[in-house]
Amino acid sequence: MPEIRDFCNADLPDLARVWSQHWSATGTPPPISTTIIERAILSRMFFSSRELLVAVINGKVEAWCHFTRPGRFDESESDEPVEDVAILSAICFTPAGLECCDDLLLAAMDRMAALGCHSILAGPLRDQQCGYVGLPPIGHGVGIPDYDVRVSSLLSRHGFRPWGSYTRLAVTTAPYRPPVNREMMQFRRTTRSECSGVVPQQSRYASAMAHMDIEHYQLVNHRNGDRLANCRLWLSDPEAQVMSCSEAILDLSVIETPGELNPAEVFLVSVMVQSMATRCVFRVETVIDSEDSTLAEQLTTLQFEHIGGGQRWKKEF
Repeated sequence: MPEIRDFCNADLPDLARVWSQHWSATGTPPPISTTIIERAILSRMFFSSRELLVAVINGKVEAWCHFTRPGRFDESESDEPVEDVAILSAICFTPAGLECCDDLLLAAMDRMAALGCHSILAGPLRDQQCGYVGLPPIGHGVGIPDYDVRVSSLLSRHGFRPWGSYTRLAVTTAPYRPPVNREMMQFRRTTRSECSGVVPQQSRYASAMAHMDIEHYQLVNHRNGDRLANCRLWLSDPEAQVMSCSEAILDLSVIETPGELNPAEVFLVSVMVQSMATRCVFRVETVIDSEDSTLAEQLTTLQFEHIGGGQRWKKEF
């Protein structure tokens, strides 16, 4: 009979070992270490050992799961709960841990219900709240990756239902040639891009993104100063190195119309991607909703390629 208990500091090496074995069963072993796990998860100001459960079989940790409650408090009124949704950020297990993963998930759901959560979303998605952004192989986050069929099956067995489908896209920056047409040439002659660093003001966002550098790009008409487009890139903090410094994440949350780029935004993304190779960033990825066919076509024109997908799962108590 497995023992399900709260995380303790001595479990840190086991977290890295179980994470590596879990994802090795679906593909290439992720480049992680105990230090990376600690920086990505345990160093967050909102981390609580009551939200990370481990399953022990014969004295050895064989599975663990972590849930977070990003909407637990309103930033303006720190003692006022505003949401009752928990995110099941991670559940992973070794081959031996398959026999206890159901017990582990049930224990986690009981804990979430006891803490006042009425629904659960499984898998980090375009993560800015949980601290998993960039952690191999999470990347930007697509919920539960399609290739992680063991977790999808586990969630299905316990009453979770699909709650959106997502597509992961990536582009190689070296070499990179943006599309050439009359409109793009006109933007090249009449505009310039400006880059500024973003310092998060909300405490949850600042803590979750502590291992990332956030850069905000604007496309400016240099004739009249009009701001034509906005976009962001997330890059690995070179000291934290949770995500490889040779990779970046394209954040499309600040575009004018969700699900579609306007012509100025198309040009700005191409400029951003093209500039990355000189900074030794050779891969840029992003995640979009699978039904956003127009956005997918636009990114494909910008040489982004489909590299995977996933689903968000939901359960209500």
